[in-house]
Amino acid sequence: MRDESKKYIQAQQGGHGTNSGEPTIGINVAALDFSSGNDILPIMWEWEKVIREDRRLTPPALVETQPDEVFATVQFHLAHLDWSFKQGWIDEYAREMATIHTKGTHAARRNVEPVRRISCPSPHPDNESRYCDAMLAIDDADLLAPVLCKRCGTQWTPARLVAVAMSDPDREVWLDAESIGRWVGISDRQVRRVCRAGRVTKRGQLYNVSEFLVARLHHVEQIKKAI
Repeated sequence: MRDESKKYIQAQQGGHGTNSGEPTIGINVAALDFSSGNDILPIMWEWEKVIREDRRLTPPALVETQPDEVFATVQFHLAHLDWSFKQGWIDEYAREMATIHTKGTHAARRNVEPVRRISCPSPHPDNESRYCDAMLAIDDADLLAPVLCKRCGTQWTPARLVAVAMSDPDREVWLDAESIGRWVGISDRQVRRVCRAGRVTKRGQLYNVSEFLVARLHHVEQIKKAI
């Protein structure tokens, strides 16, 4: 992730800058801090010091500095990981390492929102007996944002697309659990539970919404019978 974050040091346009209207400094500070080791070394050096003291190893100040200090301390931690797992402070250690990982994920932009896709329900431009069916990427953060189908030229909004798609069980809709839950009024955990029970087709983080609706109806009926 450290190498990946280097690609994002320069601030990018298109949703990753500031929304305040103020000019940016032209640098992605999160990526800069992580790639330079500023978010990594202070935590890992403190824990390396603890490990060296507890295991009576050479103190950090006497260890020859290596060109890549991040790589050196990571290798040290990996070499002593089995021993560290048995120590009373392992929970705190794990939490702080998880903090580094979270910062790295953010800096390397690995936490990108999944793409939601719905097939265009307009009549096909060359055959009105068929649907257009071009796959449209939607963002549920703005349900009224215009979505233009490049195949047939029809303009939609995410809200309208979802409403039309969910009214037709034959439509192909792929959404993540959070979006499905938001639109049907249940939690994303409940969505995943229904999908597992109903063996709903999954593509990455996205679920087939038509299959989900059938599985959920079956799930509700099973609960009613149990009551």
